[in-house]
This record gives sequence, structure tokens and C-alpha cells, in this order.
Amino acid sequence: MAVADLEGGGDEGNVVLEFIVLTVLFMVPLAYLVLAVFRVQGSAYGITEAAREAGRAFVEANSTNDAYLQACTAATIAMRNQLPGSFDCTTELKIRCLSDDDSCTASLTPGETVRVEIDLSVGLPMLPTSVFGRPTAIALHSVHDEVVDEFRSPR
Repeated sequence: MAVADLEGGGDEGNVVLEFIVLTVLFMVPLAYLVLAVFRVQGSAYGITEAAREAGRAFVEANSTNDAYLQACTAATIAMRNQLPGSFDCTTELKIRCLSDDDSCTASLTPGETVRVEIDLSVGLPMLPTSVFGRPTAIALHSVHDEVVDEFRSPR
């Protein structure tokens, strides 16, 4: 038996293998975490932009009926810039007036404050929609208040 075998000199090449295994073990989850954070952050920016643009489009419309359509169109376009997939205005976009009375409806009355809210769930990349009955999506919420111009003629 050689002296080198007794002293542990037979480990040539294991350092490279250990480096590769540890790199994959730590870098793949880190890369996934960065990818997931970027997706959620981009989605948060997208719904913030969509709420702001929907509010602006609503208060600049000629009639209340046109205002809802223009707000939906503006929010959809803003969401397409940031998120893949579809945006459903009927379930994810809410427009109402901002007052103490819950029964008020959003209109184009001069001086009225209109609140636009968007609720959206963003799925994490490369994961199923639920694991053990619990959703793997992140819920996002955005609110934007816009004032109808006080010097505008009622429409």
C-alpha cells in the first residue's frame, strides 16, 4: 500500500464535482426566487399603472357609459404592457365614487372623486395553481383616486 493512499491523497477531482453540485444546489433556487420576485414586482407595477390610467380615462370621458368603456380599455392596455394573459374588467376592475355613502355610483359630476380599484392574483412561474389545496398565487391590490375637473361642464 502506498503512503499517498493512507494520507488521503486519492481525492483528486472531487473539488470540481463538489463545486458543481453546490453551485447547482444553491444557484437554481436563488435564480427561481429572483424570477418570482421580478414577476410579482412587474405585476404590482402593472396594476398600479392600470388603475391610474383607468381613472384618468374615466374622468376624461364624454358620458358615464363611455367612461366605463374607456376605463376598461385603458386598464386592459396598461395590463398588457406588463403582464401576459387576459384582464377581465367585470371581475378585476371596480370603479365607484369616493364618499361616506356606499350607495353612490361613479359619475362625471364636476368635483366628484372617483376611486378605481384593481384586484389581481399573479401565479408564480413554473408552479401549479394550487398545492395541497392552497393557491400558489400572490394577491395584488391597487387603488387610485381621480377627481373630475371642477370647471368641466356636466356631461
